[in-house]
Amino acid sequence: MLRSSPNARPWLDHRRVLFLFLAAFVLIVVVYPLLQVGVRSFLAEDGFSLENYRQVFFQPRNYVALWNSLWVSVLSTVLGTVIGILAAFAVQRTDIPWKNTFRVLLVLPLAIPPLFSAMGWVQLAGPVGLLTQAYAGMFGVSAAPWNVYSATGIVFVLAVNNYPFVFITVSGALQRMDSSLEEAARTSGAGSWRIMRDITLPLVRPAIYGGALLAFVSSIDNFGIPAVLGMRAQFYVLTTRIYEALTIPNMPLATAMSVLLILIALFSMLAFRRAEGHTGQYAVVGGKSVTPSIVRLGRWRTAVTAGLLTLIFVIVILPLFALVLTSFLRFWGADLTWDNLTLRHYLAVLQSAGARRGIVNSLILAPAAATILMAVTAMVSYLHVKVRYRGAGLLDAAGIIPFALPGSVIGVSMILAWSNPVFGPTLYGTIWILLVAYLMRYMAFGLQSTRATLQQIHNSLEEAAWTSGAGGLRALKDITLPLLRPGLVAGWVLIFISSFNELTVSVLIWTSGSETIGVWIFLMQDSGFIGRASALAVLCLPVMLTLYVLMQWLARLEERKIVQQTRSTP
Repeated sequence: MLRSSPNARPWLDHRRVLFLFLAAFVLIVVVYPLLQVGVRSFLAEDGFSLENYRQVFFQPRNYVALWNSLWVSVLSTVLGTVIGILAAFAVQRTDIPWKNTFRVLLVLPLAIPPLFSAMGWVQLAGPVGLLTQAYAGMFGVSAAPWNVYSATGIVFVLAVNNYPFVFITVSGALQRMDSSLEEAARTSGAGSWRIMRDITLPLVRPAIYGGALLAFVSSIDNFGIPAVLGMRAQFYVLTTRIYEALTIPNMPLATAMSVLLILIALFSMLAFRRAEGHTGQYAVVGGKSVTPSIVRLGRWRTAVTAGLLTLIFVIVILPLFALVLTSFLRFWGADLTWDNLTLRHYLAVLQSAGARRGIVNSLILAPAAATILMAVTAMVSYLHVKVRYRGAGLLDAAGIIPFALPGSVIGVSMILAWSNPVFGPTLYGTIWILLVAYLMRYMAFGLQSTRATLQQIHNSLEEAAWTSGAGGLRALKDITLPLLRPGLVAGWVLIFISSFNELTVSVLIWTSGSETIGVWIFLMQDSGFIGRASALAVLCLPVMLTLYVLMQWLARLEERKIVQQTRSTP
């Protein structure tokens, strides 16, 4: 525990003021909107009632949408988990080459917005997509045997979009795992597959559950993929039904369905945590430095490497290539000839006042949300981790809650809270409601980044400054903040990327004049302007990929700095 310096009495007053400011921020941004959703879901014309929930369960299409959300999310999570586990084991525990390159490429889908991924797969495997045309020409048929506009297409695209969650968590567990049990089994004559089944998988099971939970919540929260691939086929999930209810508009129905999404997310978290609890008898990380054992693949080394390369090519490279190529074609489905290549879609996008406004709005909202959140969450984490100020833990917990909530719920909560607010100005119909929504949705990102960094900064550094006569503010400015800076920058980049391409929340609360890039791309795609939507998406990709690479570099830099700081601490 970090203790106060003898001359820190004035700083205690500053801490109290800071805590009250942060508490007001969390109450306004997180607690107040969520209370509106809970209370309004039980309000009908004649007062408190269950009428809104009756509409949800007694209208067949709503019940079907609820069921579709569940089974699609479960299947996509299972498929994504299998892909993530196999890829993580191949990269971390075998002797394949180019491991660092594979680690970067396999998590690249996290830098690509789900809407872009869905568009890429439509242009790759849609009715007139590149693969569809190639298949039809090769076998002399009029149509391919697959249909991307279907539940199967949604399951597949969700899986390849969310498997990196499992890959990251399982890779981390495999990298840190004490391999002494595996070595003991190997010396006892057990084969590699027996060791993996009986020892390795049980040891990393908590990491598998953690990654699968993230993949499931991301799937049931997703709007872009079910909207692009499902609405055309009249296949609805809860997120697309909420969107449809708001366009009618039917706010009570949208509110009740939002509460159902909250309950599903919370129930899934409890179920995964309960499953994790049954793995408590296993120890993944030992108390000493270990080098995980590497499986020598022998003659299978080339096949496994080729399989990973094929996986990356099919689920990452091909959809992006199709998206880029479509942005240059005169019309969707045109033959691949030089005469059909044009820049007119890019010119149309850049000359469109609405698209330019969407770009400007996103360039205002994303850095504003990232800057505000990193400042606020750094102060919350400092009070919670270093100062141990009473009540700071509650602020931290409240800020994490929106991470478990589907984006549709956050969108509905913004409409309820700020269309006719109990206090303050009406934000609905302005760009600022989008900013508040981003602050709510991505607060957890800032808290996780700053808390993790602060926990690794040894208390003795600040205590040494205090014993040298420095006050609390001076120690914070000269010691803590410089060490926290890599975590701040990494969190800022993550929030910027997420806000810059956000769609699920934005599509529910945007109004004329407050469109964002994600909204404009969706509107153009939905209206049939495939080339223009692709062109705007391609213009955004370099920004997000550059920031993604920067975030990876900062994460490695932060890790090296923390290691150096730890080694220099007595």
